[in-house]
Amino acid sequence: MKESSEKVIKVGFRRKPKEIFDEIDKVSAEMVRQGWALVDSCMEDGLGFVHLFFEREVSI
Repeated sequence: MKESSEKVIKVGFRRKPKEIFDEIDKVSAEMVRQGWALVDSCMEDGLGFVHLFFEREVSI
């Protein structure tokens, strides 16, 4: 069985690109350490947020 999780990172036009990518990297690294795998990501049309989708196997 799979468990899924979504993390949302604020982008906007006022943040520096380096700050955005550093936060995405930080969130992804923390999730991977907890056993999650990044399976997909998408940017909202208005460039407001990036959505990161993670999954991991759960044993019953």
